[in-house]
Amino acid sequence: MLSASVGVAMIGLGIVWPLVPVYAVELGAGGFQVGLIIASFNLARTFIYPLSGRLSDRWGRKPFITIGLLLYALVSVFYVMAARVETLILVRLLHGLTSVLVAPVAMALVADIAPKNRMGLYLGTQNMAVMLGLGMGPVAGGIIRDFFGMHMAFYAMGGLALLTFFGVAAFLPGDRQRGRDQSRQPPAPLKSLLKNRIILGLFMLRFFLAAGQGTVYTFLPLFALQIQLTSAQVGIILGVNIFLIAFLQRLCGGLADRINPLYMIIAGSLISGIAVWGIPLGEGFVMVLSCNILMGIGNGISMPGGLALTGRVGKSLGMGSTMGLTDTGWSLGMIVSPIISGVIMDRLGLTSIFYAGGILIIIGTALMAVILKGCGNVAGASQTANLEDN
Repeated sequence: MLSASVGVAMIGLGIVWPLVPVYAVELGAGGFQVGLIIASFNLARTFIYPLSGRLSDRWGRKPFITIGLLLYALVSVFYVMAARVETLILVRLLHGLTSVLVAPVAMALVADIAPKNRMGLYLGTQNMAVMLGLGMGPVAGGIIRDFFGMHMAFYAMGGLALLTFFGVAAFLPGDRQRGRDQSRQPPAPLKSLLKNRIILGLFMLRFFLAAGQGTVYTFLPLFALQIQLTSAQVGIILGVNIFLIAFLQRLCGGLADRINPLYMIIAGSLISGIAVWGIPLGEGFVMVLSCNILMGIGNGISMPGGLALTGRVGKSLGMGSTMGLTDTGWSLGMIVSPIISGVIMDRLGLTSIFYAGGILIIIGTALMAVILKGCGNVAGASQTANLEDN
């Protein structure tokens, strides 16, 4: 029920994701303003992520999810009402604030109920729903815009969020009904979270992954234009990437329960880094598609490993707090990525962006491995609580 609900909500988010830059230009935004509009979403998430996670550890998950879904529906109306670029920036900030109340808190809820020896499988299944929703959304959004107009795409996002709100409010048990109100681990002090080497390592990795992979999500359309690919081909390339990630989540989540998830994180991240680095080597659709297939496979392997490891630490230190802090690394990386990429493009050219992105991912992987060196068997859930002082 929860996975299906979040998946539907993510379809709504995916509907507007690729349309916002176009909408901004229609409102008269220039290049810098478009970048600011895109960055404002992740900027809001960065500051609220840790707070929402800690508060959901104290007050329960369901209130945050239901309020977030209701706010999603309201935000869709605000998009339509935005008549100026400045207003759209404010709407994006509100959308970013709202987004941290749904998928991240739902992920923490899944981790709450997951048995320790099946953490990877449960979280992988939940993340599969998220990625499938995000993958289906852009396709649906493009069709809706072409046939019914831009505003209808925003209303579709709101309608899906409202539908999911009623489903979650009616059928998702509260904490007391699930018998988890007393058993959930209260959040550890922020100082303990920041000292934990596993959390620090995952934070750094997610930051560098976002900084590196953000080059693909932001600048691939420009590179495609340079090598004369069509918009349809770009959609296929990005869609295959996301759907591969989605379909590997459950399979690799189960694998993360049987082996040390750190091995999966390192292997998948290195594959992803090589794939991003190789994109500018291609002079046609097949080569660029192949690199994105490789990138999707790498992310499909590394994501469940990272989720399993985060969930095991969260059992001891507070699930929402732990996930909120590690996911903040991703949001920060997505803020930094377009800025760094823009500077590199101006100085060294468009293709250099992807070389830099691949190198950033490999650096982040190596840095995480160094931070976690000497932590012992990070696959063991019972040991993670004692790692912060190592």
